[in-house]
Amino acid sequence: MDCFIHQTHGRMRVRIASLKGNLPFCRTLVRDLSALPGVQRVAASEVSGSVVVYYNPTVVPSSSILRVFQRRKLLANVIAFPNASARPLPVALSRKPQVDDWVNETVSFASRTIMKTLLEAALQKTGRILLKKILP
Repeated sequence: MDCFIHQTHGRMRVRIASLKGNLPFCRTLVRDLSALPGVQRVAASEVSGSVVVYYNPTVVPSSSILRVFQRRKLLANVIAFPNASARPLPVALSRKPQVDDWVNETVSFASRTIMKTLLEAALQKTGRILLKKILP
């Protein structure tokens, strides 16, 4: 199940093929995501398999939003991930550490997810090679 994530400041789109045609699951995701503090609006489409989340990054980091998808086992094969180089909207100087924390959390979460996926793929390939050697 492929997962495509695109993020700008205060908005995240997650496209997951398994959501296509699955209205009950889309509604569940909307309910779960809407319950997070700082989430302003959630829109899900069972036609496109896409979920768009509008949120206040000073209240909820993007990693908290991604955790909802992770708990539902939807981040198995991430093709693209949040754009850590996206320039956030200007904020007051006193808020800068919060933006830096948001970027650090996002990059850290994306790195762990990608690394996990790569390690799982490597272990699967290693297992296939061993099976070929053991069972000709």
